[in-house]
Amino acid sequence: MTDEFVGSYSEIADEQLDELEAEGDADLYNDILTLCHFIFSSPGQAQSMSTAITTKDGIRFRLAVPGHAPYKVFWSSAGPRVEAVFPYP
Repeated sequence: MTDEFVGSYSEIADEQLDELEAEGDADLYNDILTLCHFIFSSPGQAQSMSTAITTKDGIRFRLAVPGHAPYKVFWSSAGPRVEAVFPYP
């Protein structure tokens, strides 16, 4: 993650990304980071491509990681901020 996006990841997402990096699937890890960069640089377009779910913490958007089903990036528009990354049906 670059300094450009410091604070744009929740603690949970940061831990999940560290675990994914340690697991050694470089393609999955890099594709997730590319998707995160897309969310940060084009949040409106990312929102239009996402599904929305309501949580106790508010609306979260869910964006599939292309080519890596069932991995999804969950994010909020405040910031925007990546909240979590994990396999989700």
